[in-house]
Amino acid sequence: MGGYIPFLQHEHLLYFTIHNIIVCPFQEEIEAQMKADKIKLALEKLKEAKVKKLVVKVLLNDGSSKTLMVDERQNVRDVVDNMFEKTHCDCNVSWSLVETNPELQLERTFEDHENLVELVSAWTRDSENKVLFQERGEKYEVFKNPQIFYLWKKDKKSLNEIKDKDKELLIKENFCGTSIIVPDLEGVMYLKEDGKKSWKQRLFQLRASGIYYVPKGKTKSSRDLVCFVQLDNLNVYYAKDLKTKYKAPTDFCFVLKHPQIQKDSQYIKYMCCDDDWSMKLWLTGIRIAKYGVSLYDNFKTAEKKAAVNSAWTNRSTPSSSNPSTPSPTIKAKTPSQANGHATKPPPRPDSKDYGNLPPPPPMTEVLPPPPPDPAFPPPPSPLFAKSSSKPLPPQRHLPTNFPPPPPAMDNLPLPPPPPSMDDSSEAPPDFLPPPPPAASFGSLPPPPPASFGSMDQSLPPPPPDPEILPPPPSQPVFIGAGAPPPPPPPPPPPAAPPKAALRPSGSVKKVPPAPPKRTTPTQGGDGGGGDGGDFMSELMLAMRKKRSDN
Repeated sequence: MGGYIPFLQHEHLLYFTIHNIIVCPFQEEIEAQMKADKIKLALEKLKEAKVKKLVVKVLLNDGSSKTLMVDERQNVRDVVDNMFEKTHCDCNVSWSLVETNPELQLERTFEDHENLVELVSAWTRDSENKVLFQERGEKYEVFKNPQIFYLWKKDKKSLNEIKDKDKELLIKENFCGTSIIVPDLEGVMYLKEDGKKSWKQRLFQLRASGIYYVPKGKTKSSRDLVCFVQLDNLNVYYAKDLKTKYKAPTDFCFVLKHPQIQKDSQYIKYMCCDDDWSMKLWLTGIRIAKYGVSLYDNFKTAEKKAAVNSAWTNRSTPSSSNPSTPSPTIKAKTPSQANGHATKPPPRPDSKDYGNLPPPPPMTEVLPPPPPDPAFPPPPSPLFAKSSSKPLPPQRHLPTNFPPPPPAMDNLPLPPPPPSMDDSSEAPPDFLPPPPPAASFGSLPPPPPASFGSMDQSLPPPPPDPEILPPPPSQPVFIGAGAPPPPPPPPPPPAAPPKAALRPSGSVKKVPPAPPKRTTPTQGGDGGGGDGGDFMSELMLAMRKKRSDN
């Protein structure tokens, strides 16, 4: 043993050496990756915790409101889309978020690319400013009718007759080039003097860098223009009721101010136009100069949203009407299906073609059951059916269990003596009465009569009077046929009824089997019956002889 210990120690050390060389580096890499993932997750959580969030209350036109949780990663377009989901409006491009400042009597339409949290955070704590959700058609009017803003010097009639193709060309020329082309606006406007309620007229011009005016006594040349304001840090607002507050010459006023200014200040520029059309020209031109291509990108985004919503509405409108269209058809089919189920069970039209035959059994009883045991009661004699003066009612419901026959039925002689031939209901020449019981036919199952199940239990057994007339030709065929099959069964061979005549009547109740077709003799009997065919021929000769003697 001692000789193997060093070898085992070396093998053990070799295993750990290989394990440290191969497995440990992979394990270290996995642990390092897990550590890096944890650090990344922690940084993301810290970044998420630092995201500024605000609860913003948005007022609707009907006076109701929607409260939204908005974070600084969302722009105005995201909030507008959120409002679409909450209000289920038509999502057209005119829907906007509007800021109102009751103290300064100003309002402004937020641009879709602006950050709402940033804009609302500029409000003071005691501010009464509100955010409205309204339709503002002038928001993207420049992309619907660009000729109004770029061809404003022409007469209005020619502006209204411009074609859509020309409108698209105007948009492409002014917004899809290397730089945005600002409308070349110029006109006389009223300017409110600082700290006063007086207004002075000046000739203003709009440039991409800002708004300029022409001093008194100077020309319109570029070298004489004086910069009035630069638009980088200013927003343009609609002004309300300045005629009452500052004695403005007209009601068509707008304001230029820094977004941080929330109270009355000398740095707010109040301007007044002669009419509404001029005011819209200046407001839209200032927005184009300030926001540039972002304004066009916002319009395309809003247009896509409106197109998607329109396609969804057009798709859902026929789909919502389609279910209502086939619904009457479904309701109309329901009674027909119910009637169909009601008329399906009775296969009784077959029974009217076969005289007095009862209706065929249910589909579950079409196949014959296995042969009954020897305890099954023997079939009654054909004389019993003739002795009953009452006609057999048609069988509509076959009982599943047969009661035992009357006690006196076992003592009936089989076969009965032949009746006289002078009766009006003479049997046909080929009619054969049932043969006497033979021991060789004891193993064959007896076919129970069809009338036995519907027979009244209180009827007395038939008398053994030999003078009783035989049944009509159709009755033996019916009685010897056993349980009625779905089509009219062929007449059974004469040897079928007496095959179980010697069997004792048992008390076991079973479903009557359908009569098996026996066209060939069964296995040879235990007694000296001989061949089945010879026996039948001898029986026929004996019966003919008896008839001739009578």
